[in-house]
Amino acid sequence: MSTFKENRYLVCIDSDGCAIDSMTVKHEKAFGPALIEIWDVPDERHQEILTLWNQLNLYTKTRGINRFQGLSAILSYYPELSDPMELKSFTAWVENTKVLSPESLQKEYDKTGLEILSKALAWSRRVNVLITSLPLALPFEGVREAMVRIGEMADIAVVSSANKSAIQEEWETSGLYNLVQYFFAQNDGTKSECIRKLIDSGYRHENSIMVGDAIGDYIAAEKNNIRFYPIMAGKETFSWQAFKDRYFQMFMNRDFDEHIQAELLRAMDDNLADSISKS
Repeated sequence: MSTFKENRYLVCIDSDGCAIDSMTVKHEKAFGPALIEIWDVPDERHQEILTLWNQLNLYTKTRGINRFQGLSAILSYYPELSDPMELKSFTAWVENTKVLSPESLQKEYDKTGLEILSKALAWSRRVNVLITSLPLALPFEGVREAMVRIGEMADIAVVSSANKSAIQEEWETSGLYNLVQYFFAQNDGTKSECIRKLIDSGYRHENSIMVGDAIGDYIAAEKNNIRFYPIMAGKETFSWQAFKDRYFQMFMNRDFDEHIQAELLRAMDDNLADSISKS
């Protein structure tokens, strides 16, 4: 264990929808449209399914879930799009696999040969292609200033469930790459596992915090017994300003206690809908 790291502070930051303003456009222009295309959804169902996809992934408490979790949920809402037994197998893989990644799904497909797994892989690849054609995603206002402030006193790790090459490209083109010490992405494991790797490398729990925009980010932090600061969907600039001006220093001073944590979690909970509504 590194004594140097024991005495350092660590701020883990999610990427899409938290630091980089890329989440909404990716879902609206890549994830949803790729589903329509690969599953050959009838024209009259396009808007309904796209709306439900965006609700699930952007505006409810499931915001920020892994792409395959989102796909499984939508296909469960529309079972007519898949063979029922194959859908059951795909859902079981999503719920039980150790790593929710294309590589893990490919291994499952190689074992079973199920069409739904082949289509899920094709969908994931198509999503990645569509994302590369999107306009350059920029950081939310206030992110750069906050990260410069954080970097004066702590190490920074990007902890994301998105595609690693896409994340690194976004952070490089945004000019934020050199402010970060570590990058963890989809292929490195769940967010919880990635945070645990950092803690195991020497950082103390009490010296570490996760900054994220989704309930899943909080769960990853909680599993590792570290604090969590929420970036509110639709209020990102305000959230980053508040972290830079108030909450980061509270964290550094060990004043970011359970009461502050509970207050922030209530605000985050109030900001997201409980569930999606299928019309």
